[in-house]
Amino acid sequence: MNQEFFTHFLRFSSWQIFVIFAVLFATFFTLKKMRDKKINFSLRMLFALFIGILLGFILQHLAAYPSGDEAKNIIWFSEAKHWFGFFSSVFVAFIKMLVIPLIFACIIKVIIEINQDIKVSSLIGTSLFWILFSTALAAILGVSLALNFGLGEGLSVNEGTRQIREIATFTSILQNLIPSNIVNAMSKENIIAIVLFAFFIGLCAKNISQKEEYAQPFESFQKLILSFYGIMMNMTATVIRFMPYAVVCMMANVILSNGFEAIKTAGLFIILTYVAMILMFGVHFLMLLSQGLNPLIYAKKAFPVWLFAFSSRSSVATLPLSISTLQERLGVSPAVANFVASIGTTTGLNGCAGYFPAMAAVFVAHILGVELDFGFILMIVLVAILGSLGIAGVPGSATMAASIMLAGIGFGDNFMLLSLVLAVDPIVDMARTASNVSGAMTSALCTAKNLKALDKEVYLKS
Repeated sequence: MNQEFFTHFLRFSSWQIFVIFAVLFATFFTLKKMRDKKINFSLRMLFALFIGILLGFILQHLAAYPSGDEAKNIIWFSEAKHWFGFFSSVFVAFIKMLVIPLIFACIIKVIIEINQDIKVSSLIGTSLFWILFSTALAAILGVSLALNFGLGEGLSVNEGTRQIREIATFTSILQNLIPSNIVNAMSKENIIAIVLFAFFIGLCAKNISQKEEYAQPFESFQKLILSFYGIMMNMTATVIRFMPYAVVCMMANVILSNGFEAIKTAGLFIILTYVAMILMFGVHFLMLLSQGLNPLIYAKKAFPVWLFAFSSRSSVATLPLSISTLQERLGVSPAVANFVASIGTTTGLNGCAGYFPAMAAVFVAHILGVELDFGFILMIVLVAILGSLGIAGVPGSATMAASIMLAGIGFGDNFMLLSLVLAVDPIVDMARTASNVSGAMTSALCTAKNLKALDKEVYLKS
């Protein structure tokens, strides 16, 4: 009974797990000392990333690189995965807890305080242009890489059991963005619906503020929103302090949870995804250069955000950090930072809705022996842009994007051919999410520059 208690309930029954915990807490202690010595946050994040990856590889080696079934039979290995996953999930849960109230407060504050120099229509139009433009470039990049490296050519794939997700029409996607039940939209993390609802509250509050009978109640409402916004930003800063600790567990968990055989089998797809991520950073740099902004400054200040997005695999979970970085370190006005970063978690995801589904389309086409002409490639890019609307920025959203892509180009019945790629989805998803977040931040910077809502002194400040 006691053995079952430790093995099945506590998941803490082997001497190896005690050693792993000792190493983990020694790492946490080192990170705390680094923070006390005011070592740069980016360096602490890099250290956490390195230790997490190193720890994962060492534990894989000690367990003799077990496959999925073998790993379950190694008690200490299974317990290590359990605890790394637990610590990772707890941190992500804390930061996702902030997302809905933060967006709600941010958008209302944005509309109430929006400068007369920035028209709401200009903000929406300019931000959507940059977001969807970057997605189009990502899709073109994905197609180009897949074609040049012959992704899927001569490959035979055993169809798995995962089913294609239900594909909604374009009009139904747009209709679902309108929240008929705001409480339900919040529970489902429908970010666009929450943005729309908060947008209308802010707009109507701004309208009644001009009426004499509502002047005093509006001032009270505005003070309430400002106080709530300040509280949420303070909570965000508090949670973000613990991010390096979470990154250690996240990276170790990723290495332990994905066997090397699966990684080896889908090697080319994984490599091309990471190449696409790096090249998309280059595309984002070119977008910034086109607006007269130094991309190296952006890279230095955005790096912690990229790293957390990479580790957490969630655009939504990264949102509080994205907003605070855009405002405080990159000089983007609160109106642009809050609005563009929020809609950027569900629209125009450069990785999940851009290069990944485009590469998946070429991958499946090559397996089926379909000729890819210019018309077919153009269709892939258009479906990627339209499919990027309303995709939830949480782990796994790329499966929906891939489903939309294959159905949109007529390959819906062949979704099972992606089973090889889906087997290593967590590894691929890290690169996709980093691209998603960087795309949203770059779009926010370009939008702010176009609308003259960027503080260049803050941007250039080291």
